[in-house]
Amino acid sequence: MKPSAESKGALGLQRFITTAGCLLVLVAVVTTQSVHAQGGPATASGDQKSVTSNPQRDDPGTEPVSDAQILPSPFKQGRWFSRVGVLVVLYHSSATIATNGQTVSGGTAQASNNMTVTFDVGYEITKNISTSVTLGIPPKPHITGEGAVANLGTLGKVRYGPAFFTGYYRFPRMGQFRPYIGGGAAYAMIFKEFDGSVKNLQVHNNWGSVLQGGAEYELNSKYTLFFDFKEVWLAVNAQGVLSDGTAVKARVKLNPSLFTVGIKFHLPVGQGH
Repeated sequence: MKPSAESKGALGLQRFITTAGCLLVLVAVVTTQSVHAQGGPATASGDQKSVTSNPQRDDPGTEPVSDAQILPSPFKQGRWFSRVGVLVVLYHSSATIATNGQTVSGGTAQASNNMTVTFDVGYEITKNISTSVTLGIPPKPHITGEGAVANLGTLGKVRYGPAFFTGYYRFPRMGQFRPYIGGGAAYAMIFKEFDGSVKNLQVHNNWGSVLQGGAEYELNSKYTLFFDFKEVWLAVNAQGVLSDGTAVKARVKLNPSLFTVGIKFHLPVGQGH
């Protein structure tokens, strides 16, 4: 018995929650070590000050060291940032399929859900408005025929690179939390097609639109945890031939929901706010 779309979605979410939990534990350990490392030099500096204080009293020509010279300079939070996260892709897919120019009534297709890693590079235009470019490690969903074309099984597989160009508004901070909302454009770049029951499979790049929302939790001036949700409207055109030589074309709507959890790094470059 084939697993249903709901069971696949539940399995994908279970993997996402497990991976996200491991990532958050790792971030907590790294952050704790970073705090301890920052505390070490300050203590050493304090000891150095106490050790060198007596010679300064004996030598009138030696100038006392000020606190500004001892304490390390604070981290400068620039406007540039980067985000790394674990992404779960849940497709709400459908398709219009035609053979020899005739639409197959009741024929559709389903894309398999995926999990991958994403990378953001962004810039804070103001304290409340940011823009970012999001890329991901290319996933490879399976496209399976359903309805009147269910007998074809797996129509093919596609390796594609997702890209998102978004701008968003960050609401005023509520303690350490800061929600945001935005939108922009999505782009699917097809890297490689893999034949299934459809031979000589060709899938074409295309643009789409995206709405975005999420929240950030600031750990310190360098690191921020985030949760991000994107709803994407994206369709691609595909074509190929069946084993008997019948030409087939399809308009496949992917329309995925994207869930991401990860960490945001503030880069010490550029002018701060």
